[in-house]
Amino acid sequence: MRIHDLPPGFDDPVDALLGFHRRIERQLAALCGLPGNIESRGMDAEVSAAAGTAIGFFSNLLNVHHADEEDLMPLLEMRLVAEERDAVRSLGSRLQSEHREMDRVWRALRRPLDSLAEGINRGLPRDLLQYYRALLATHISIEEGGIHLRAVRCLTPADRAALGRGMVARRTRKLRFA
Repeated sequence: MRIHDLPPGFDDPVDALLGFHRRIERQLAALCGLPGNIESRGMDAEVSAAAGTAIGFFSNLLNVHHADEEDLMPLLEMRLVAEERDAVRSLGSRLQSEHREMDRVWRALRRPLDSLAEGINRGLPRDLLQYYRALLATHISIEEGGIHLRAVRCLTPADRAALGRGMVARRTRKLRFA
C-alpha cells in the first residue's frame, strides 16, 4: 500500500466503504481484462504492471477492507432491534464464509498473476477470473443492500468516528510495516 492509496479522511466511514466497493469493481474489470490484453498485444510491460497492481490490491487492500467491515458489524448490531440484529448476524456469517471463498479463489489466481507480473505468461484461467468477479459482485451487492444501508440509517456520529479511527489506524499500521 502506498500513501496515495489512503483517502483524505474517514469523516464518513460508511461512504468510504461504499467507495471502496467501486474501487474493487474497477480493479476486477482490469483483472478480468488481462487475458484479452495478452491475446491482442501479447505479454508486455502494461500487462505485467496490471498484474502487479492486481496483486497489490487483492492481496493487501482487500483484506484491510474486510477488516473494516468486520469492525462495522458489532457497531451496527448494537443499534438494531432484535429481529434486524438476527438478520444481520446471519448475513455476517454468510459474508465471512464468502470472504474465505474469495481468499481460496485468490490463492489459485495468485500464482499465474505472479508469473504475469514477472513477464511470463503461464496462462490465466478465465473461468476462475469470472468466478472471482461474480463472487465479489454478489458479495458487494449483499453488503450494500443488507449491511451498508442499515449502517447509514443506524450508526451514531460516535459509531462513525470509532469506525473511522479504526480504518485510519489499520492503514497507518499497514503503511508503517509495509
